[in-house]
Amino acid sequence: MFLVSLDGIAIRALTEELNTLLAGGRIDKIQQPDSQTIIFNIRQRGQNHKLLISIHPQSARFHITNTNKPNPQQPPLFCMVLRKYLEGSKLQSIKQQGLERIVHFDFIGYDELGEKSNKVLICEFMGKHSNMILINPKTNLIIDSIKRLGSSTSQYRQVLPGLTYLSPPPQKKISPQELTEEKLIQFFLENNSEKSISQGLLELVTGIGPQTSKELVIRAGINPDTGIEFLGQYEYSKLWQQITWLNNLIINNDYQPTLVKNKENPIAFAPFFLEQFTGLNQISFPTMSELVEFFIGKKEESNLFKQKSLALEKVIDRELERCQKKLVLQLNKIAEGKQGEKYKIWGELLTANLYQLKQSNKAIVPNFYSENQELIEIPMDENLTPNENAQNYFKKYNKTKIGVEKAKEQSKFTQEEITYLETIKSSLERAESLSELQEIRWELEEAGYIKSKPEKNKSRDKNSTPTPSPHSFYINGFKVLVGKNNKQNDYLTLKIAKNNDLWLHVKDIPGSHVVIKNPENKDIPEKVLKTAAMLAAYFSKGRFSSQVPVDYTLKKNVRKPKGAKPGMVIYDNQKTLFVTCEEKYIEEIIQGSDL
Repeated sequence: MFLVSLDGIAIRALTEELNTLLAGGRIDKIQQPDSQTIIFNIRQRGQNHKLLISIHPQSARFHITNTNKPNPQQPPLFCMVLRKYLEGSKLQSIKQQGLERIVHFDFIGYDELGEKSNKVLICEFMGKHSNMILINPKTNLIIDSIKRLGSSTSQYRQVLPGLTYLSPPPQKKISPQELTEEKLIQFFLENNSEKSISQGLLELVTGIGPQTSKELVIRAGINPDTGIEFLGQYEYSKLWQQITWLNNLIINNDYQPTLVKNKENPIAFAPFFLEQFTGLNQISFPTMSELVEFFIGKKEESNLFKQKSLALEKVIDRELERCQKKLVLQLNKIAEGKQGEKYKIWGELLTANLYQLKQSNKAIVPNFYSENQELIEIPMDENLTPNENAQNYFKKYNKTKIGVEKAKEQSKFTQEEITYLETIKSSLERAESLSELQEIRWELEEAGYIKSKPEKNKSRDKNSTPTPSPHSFYINGFKVLVGKNNKQNDYLTLKIAKNNDLWLHVKDIPGSHVVIKNPENKDIPEKVLKTAAMLAAYFSKGRFSSQVPVDYTLKKNVRKPKGAKPGMVIYDNQKTLFVTCEEKYIEEIIQGSDL
């Protein structure tokens, strides 16, 4: 789990920027895509903006977003409260409280009587203690909060509707504006312990986080791990110069949103250039909001994607293990059929020799099924006649035979289920977005592997499930479509593809259905066919193999058997093309396409 925390300086940069952009804007719509996120759709100066506010413990933040997030079928309670009091109102201002991680969003609108009404949404961006609280500023009473806190949760304060709002406990720190060089030296002398300089600054100056604290010390030319006791007048003077620089940055609103990358991996960001990462690639962003969405929003989305993907993979692996265990038992049952043949032979040998057999615990008779007709010993129940023993062996044979037939039939279904689960796992390995994961989850729900959520069931019962959208590519003027999971495969092959389109699939390997659209029934160039075959190989389990066999045939030769699982089809009149996937070439096609 990643942890990203906006410090007071970053929040100040965001607040100044968004207040300029959004103040005076009208709240058109309010959404709550999850339990920790609110999105305001704001109309300002003829433009629409989406303001995202999140209190996620690992990524509490606020910024303008361009991402579309799916919303629940039924809006949560806090969302309905915000809609009641804030929709149609204007966002008057966005104000940070000092340099604390607390931001007030002030709204003005009209109540039920048509009179002006002010409301304040207080957002506390404090890690696991983050919260969003709607209050009436006239009475300072809480209307509601996205996270309610009772006495059992917090001893310092309760956050419940109807109670007076109490700010989080104040930190005994000094803001850069109020700090003097004398106060700095006095604090360090009085706290001359084993703390490092960066730790000391963190405890003294409000609004700075560990990264900013370290940056100030490095800019002063001091090792941030140096102990406070080693500071002299020269070091104090250099440190004070950097605190003055930071104070001027805040006063002049002179921010430079900067992203730090280690190779291709974003590792840090700040509203100024970070000298502690000199040597690494530092990229300037036009706005702090874009920087925060890129760094925190993308990391949060990536983390959520990994969580959901691992959860689905766990389900699929569990079901595969169950099927594989079941298949072993079924194959063992089939193997027992050989024993059943032995019972049949014993019964027939006993029947053929009844005239000379007596009741005993065994019978020794010639085996006329053998070329040499050697004597064979057959166990018998001495309490039964030879004929009754023979009949018992026939019953055992019939029972074994029926069991073998059932096991063969069941093993066929089990093997089909294993193949189906492997196609889902292959789709999961190729999934690149949360929407694709959602399609895979719906498929697992419909197959009964995952218990479906009531609201999603209700949604799909009304046929409101989004239509899966296969990926599309253009190769030498031909449109090539690729389904990346079973739902997309079915939709592509059964709904989109026409009879004269060319259909491709990797032979006997789980993978995507690929269709070359050919409405004018032209001759498909060899390059287009080969590229489409490479796409089929790329989006399959054979991606890293050489000489991958890819079957292709006209779509009219592809059929879905009645009752077949999603993505499962049969086809004939196919030809086979062997290709080795040129990854760089295919990735260039993917990057240059409109997915």
